[in-house]
Amino acid sequence: MAVGSAAERVLAGLDPEQRAAVVAPAGPVCVLAGAGTGKTRTITHRIAYRALTGEIAARHVLAVTFTTRAAAEMRSRLAALGVDGVVARTFHAAA
Repeated sequence: MAVGSAAERVLAGLDPEQRAAVVAPAGPVCVLAGAGTGKTRTITHRIAYRALTGEIAARHVLAVTFTTRAAAEMRSRLAALGVDGVVARTFHAAA
């Protein structure tokens, strides 16, 4: 699959706010939303989009979560999007 089409696939199915966060320029992005609204989806898609477009190297990303389950979920979602090498850990494991 071509890089462009892989990046486009990452954007498919996102709502306008999620898409804006995913394609935002390099730098901090604040994702504030309630439970079950797609925060993890938005963050994983942002990492995947930036990695697939060559903006970042996946191996240089550290995604930090509160639980080991959430870290495993992030790794699984990123792999499903075609991005391997991201380090996803809990705050305690990353320290």
